[in-house]
This record gives sequence, C-alpha cells and structure tokens, in this order.
Amino acid sequence: MNTLELLRTNLDLAHDAFSKTVADVTQEMADWLPPGIMHPIGERLAHLVMAEDMLIHGFAKDSAPLFADEWAGRTGFAADMQMMLAQTSEQARAFRVDDLNALAEYMRAVFADTQAFINDAPEEILTTNIDMSVAGYGTVPFPVWFSSFIIGHIHDLTGEISALKGCLGVKGYPF
Repeated sequence: MNTLELLRTNLDLAHDAFSKTVADVTQEMADWLPPGIMHPIGERLAHLVMAEDMLIHGFAKDSAPLFADEWAGRTGFAADMQMMLAQTSEQARAFRVDDLNALAEYMRAVFADTQAFINDAPEEILTTNIDMSVAGYGTVPFPVWFSSFIIGHIHDLTGEISALKGCLGVKGYPF
C-alpha cells in the first residue's frame, strides 16, 4: 500500500465512522447545551463539515468552498467564516443547526467531494506543501496536512460527538 492508498482508505473509514456516529442525532440532541464550556453536538457537526469543505477548497484546491458556491444557503445552518476563525465558546454554545436534513445532505456532498479529490490526486501531490501559517503551523507537507487536518479532525470530532451523545444516555460510536 502506498501513501495515497493509505490516505484514501483512512479518509473513507473516518467518514464512515463519523457518518454513522451522527446518523441518529435528533434536533433535540443537536441543540442540547452540555455543561461547562463544551460545544453542542449540532455545532460540532456543522464545524466539522464546514472545516473540511473550507480546508479542501481553500488550501488544497484553491477554489471557493461548497458552502460559498453551489451549496450557499443550503447547508442547514448559517455558514459563517467566523465559525471557523475566531469563534468564542459563547458563540459556539449559542450556535444552532436550522435543518439537520439539509446539513446531512451538505455533509454527504462535502465528504464525496473530499473523497473524489484524494481519489483523483496524482502521486506528485505527496511532494507538495500546504501553507498553514494562518493557523500558526507554517508550511506542512501534504501527507501530514491531510492526515492531521482532514482525517485527524474527523476522528477528533467523532470522539467529541460520541462523548456528548454518551452524556445524553445514548450510544455514541456506532460499533
């Protein structure tokens, strides 16, 4: 197995686990305000999908993200760059998903777009770098960037949402 095959397989597995973890999230669960400063499930779900869309398009493809183009106004929530850049805990805790079904459709579109991107990526992409200076990380080799900022982020948010679901007394991970 080469590096691209590894990234493709890991992405597919991460998307599958996340999708199954959030498949039974209801509006009540999405809106539930956990104790302390934790963010609601709905905010975490929207954050993950919007971040992946923005990272793939803005950093890897140098194009407009889906939420600002063909999915504008159809994401199921107010897609605002503030959500990605400098959101306070208070703002995150006040966030609400307006339409979980629309968000699920947007999620499927983003996941399919990312999978198509890595499936079609040429070997040469492995020698490129992604400038993450805006996030304080400097230049990051593509395989590290994709593993950390895309796949790792999916795993992180799958765990957060699974734990939050557990606080509600429902099964988190699908396995």
